[in-house]
Amino acid sequence: MISARGRYRLGLRLWVTSAVAMALAASVSTLALLYLQRPFIAERGGLAPGAYEMLFLTAIAAGVLAALAGLGLGVAWTRRLWAIVERTEAAVPAVDPTPRRVRDELGALDAAVGRLTVSMDRLISDSAILGQLPAAILVVDDARRLVSFNATAETLLGGNLARFRGHPLLGVDGALPVVQGNESLAEVMGQADGERAVLHVDELKVNTWSGRTLLLDLTIQMQAARDAGGGFVLLLRDASEKRRIRDQIKRADQLAFLGEMSARIAHEVRTPLASVRGLVELLQEDLAEHDRSREYLERILHAVEHQEQLVDKLLSLTHPEPETWQSVQLSDVLERLISSWPGRLPTLAVEEPLAAVSGDPILLEQVFTNLIQNALDASGDGQVTVHAMMREAAVCVDVMNEGAAIPPELHERIFQPFFTTKPKGTGLGLAIARQIVEAHHGAIRVESEAGGTTSFVVELPSLEEPLAVTENA
Repeated sequence: MISARGRYRLGLRLWVTSAVAMALAASVSTLALLYLQRPFIAERGGLAPGAYEMLFLTAIAAGVLAALAGLGLGVAWTRRLWAIVERTEAAVPAVDPTPRRVRDELGALDAAVGRLTVSMDRLISDSAILGQLPAAILVVDDARRLVSFNATAETLLGGNLARFRGHPLLGVDGALPVVQGNESLAEVMGQADGERAVLHVDELKVNTWSGRTLLLDLTIQMQAARDAGGGFVLLLRDASEKRRIRDQIKRADQLAFLGEMSARIAHEVRTPLASVRGLVELLQEDLAEHDRSREYLERILHAVEHQEQLVDKLLSLTHPEPETWQSVQLSDVLERLISSWPGRLPTLAVEEPLAAVSGDPILLEQVFTNLIQNALDASGDGQVTVHAMMREAAVCVDVMNEGAAIPPELHERIFQPFFTTKPKGTGLGLAIARQIVEAHHGAIRVESEAGGTTSFVVELPSLEEPLAVTENA
């Protein structure tokens, strides 16, 4: 920045220079014109007495008037130049601790334009960097209107955000409208406005304008040089991957614990259970056919069988990988399973053609046995439908039942070991199903409508192109 005294000194130099230059130009022009007119003056007998004095006085007067005009032009030019310099310095403050020496107004303008050029280069470079950042950036003004964003924000929030520029971020026509369920985001922004400090929130649920739900890590920073109630810079990161990794670590810890526990159970429980079963069967043989004690022994055998099944489930949970990989036609597995199902039968619908999958047919049959049994238990007298179809490069099986819905907050917990909503359930059926499906490189999810239907959807990668199912299959 140049002081007022420095500006006056530089301005005075320009004023004097322009005035002298204009005066000399006017005087020299007048004298040169007089010199060129000498032949014409000589032909007319020369000038009248005192005419030369008048001409010289006229030249001097023209020089004075030109000097005054030059001074006025110098003052006007100086004002315009300093106005440009001031605007440039306001936009790009000087950051060089040893600024270049300025000798005149043009030098000051050159220095300011140079800083502006460097700033524009940095802006272009920073814009390219911001566009490549893995975090989404949203900038809103003091009225919470969207001002700018980077390319990552468009990728994360979906769609072209340019149409939301100038609109309130949380408004009805904004990118993150409150009416879509973003009350928590509005509260966080209000809290950041009140505290006027950097605010960070982990795993905040946000709903975009299109209705898509995102789990985000949010950092809010007040914009620099803003008063209370000013604008924000929002830094958004997708937290779904972080939660998925944390859940995987948690499940791995659970499975490691269950693996150790199931190994101990297999060693400590199976041998005594086998002894109990053998002794009870011997007692049954010694009793008469209609002896009432046989009923008690049957109950003991049923309890022993239940415990053996529990041990088998624990072993299946910790060892879900197929022992052999082979081509499996899921339509055959489902038809065989449902045709031999005891009691009420579900409805089977297979969309042809259906591709084969790779895996263990016994383990896959266990998956659908658990899902169908859960659906029948939950539906009461409602309808249970098993629907198999192709979805792109995957075979999809939808086990749907009518009856009580599963609350959204339980959609993930029901797949955790030992979590159950049944009075007498073990909480292992769905956990085993997910372990087996994921071991086959597939995915399982639940879709439930309040007061409507509940579907467990299994997707397995297809092994080959769809094969038409024969009538006898």
